Amino acid sequence: MPDRTVTALRPRTPSGYTDTAALNDIHALLTTQEPGDGALADIAQILTRTGRPMIAVRDIEITTIETALGWPVACAQADDTSVFIRQAPTGAGLLIEICTKTAAEHDALTITLDGHTLHPTHPAGIPA
Repeated sequence: MPDRTVTALRPRTPSGYTDTAALNDIHALLTTQEPGDGALADIAQILTRTGRPMIAVRDIEITTIETALGWPVACAQADDTSVFIRQAPTGAGLLIEICTKTAAEHDALTITLDGHTLHPTHPAGIPA
């Protein structure tokens, strides 16, 4: 079994397999036997039958630091993406800096401002 089982996001489709039935099946799976290596894959299949996808969740760490001038900076770190929010050095506005460590992370990044997409998710730098 792979380390992670990920089912791609998709809209939920109506299913005859209810959430209650899924919870009962998951409960039975975890309590009637010793959950083995395949338990996560079995749970993913149960969730898939309900139309609910199982996706990998990213840890997001939020911290604050100060600049050399003592100004606060909020830092968000999620895998290979870092976001820094600080006051713009030339005025009262905000400066938001986003840094990615890999091309894959850059390509998977979506940035919105007031509901408008500034950086869409697109393959390998090809404009959407």
